[in-house]
Amino acid sequence: MNVTPARHRVLHLVDRVTGGVPVAVRSYIAHSPGRYEHVIASPFQDGCPASVWTGLEVAHVDWDTRSPARALAHARRLLRGEHHDVVHAHSSFPGVYARLLCSPRTTHVVYTPHCFAFLRQDVPGAVRVAYRLAERILASRTSVLAACGPGESIEAEKLGLPRKRIVEVPNVSSLLAVPREASSRIPAKSDRIRVGMLGRWAPQKDPVFFRDRIEALRRELPGIRVEGWWIGGSGDPTAGSGPDGLVHRTGWLTPLEVGDRLRDLDVYLHSAAWEGFPIALLDARAAGLPMLCRSISAVPGLPPELSVERGWDGFVTAVRGGRLLEWGRANRATWDAYLGDRTARAQRSALNRAWTARGVTPSRLGLPR
Repeated sequence: MNVTPARHRVLHLVDRVTGGVPVAVRSYIAHSPGRYEHVIASPFQDGCPASVWTGLEVAHVDWDTRSPARALAHARRLLRGEHHDVVHAHSSFPGVYARLLCSPRTTHVVYTPHCFAFLRQDVPGAVRVAYRLAERILASRTSVLAACGPGESIEAEKLGLPRKRIVEVPNVSSLLAVPREASSRIPAKSDRIRVGMLGRWAPQKDPVFFRDRIEALRRELPGIRVEGWWIGGSGDPTAGSGPDGLVHRTGWLTPLEVGDRLRDLDVYLHSAAWEGFPIALLDARAAGLPMLCRSISAVPGLPPELSVERGWDGFVTAVRGGRLLEWGRANRATWDAYLGDRTARAQRSALNRAWTARGVTPSRLGLPR
């Protein structure tokens, strides 16, 4: 007699519907093993689930997150209302609510910070200390910390979480379009170069740093037209490039449009000042772009030639010498070696470990520590 395996119910607590967190949650659900069914608790828009969830076959619950007090009270009602085999909290505040309200002795509580709040640089130092202290206190109430990257795994261990309760669930590219080799279009000699960044125009992504680099590139390459492109938007429609058009902003785009814009670039420059693990890097990689990234804790052990700080001169020299194509090929090969297996298959396997038994073995993906 064939017996249909029981399906396990995962409740995702997601307090935002823009930015990288819901994009990551979408991929978790899309790539999860078939024996799981999902419920997303997140804020509705105009009485309906937000558009970021379109296409997912899941149940939705409108979560009132207009203030921490409301979010906590509503989360309490959600958690008491129905049984869930796994409660997966995404980002800092849901991580606090889930671990305050659920005991790991009775509920399998999985927490993905998607960048620990104590890494933020746009809040006072005392606030960062408070965030870190809260994470230390709540670590004992975490069944599994599902880190989105190697830097997040390292930070979790520093908080006192034993390695057996850390699983690295690799972020994957969010691009929907078929990738192609972006830098194969770069001629040996060019009078124009397009450098881009993908993300929200906000302190975390550090648009000031990006503008400064575009300005420096114009000084260092006087005979070449340098274009800076920021793929993304913000709540301020007037923010962005100055009257000189130093940085062109696209505003918010669909995933298909994002892929097209990325493939129009020659080089991707990730300017973020802090991250969990940037999906934007993986999107740029999928688009076939050579990349430079700031040396931040999200990318530990980054080879120096891939960093903005130490790889910049090599990039500029390649442009000046008409060797951007060769530089790009070597750059992408080094990125491939560094990033390792960040595929749907790897993500599915890691999620299965995170959502099942306690006492799991952490996944490292072979990335440098």
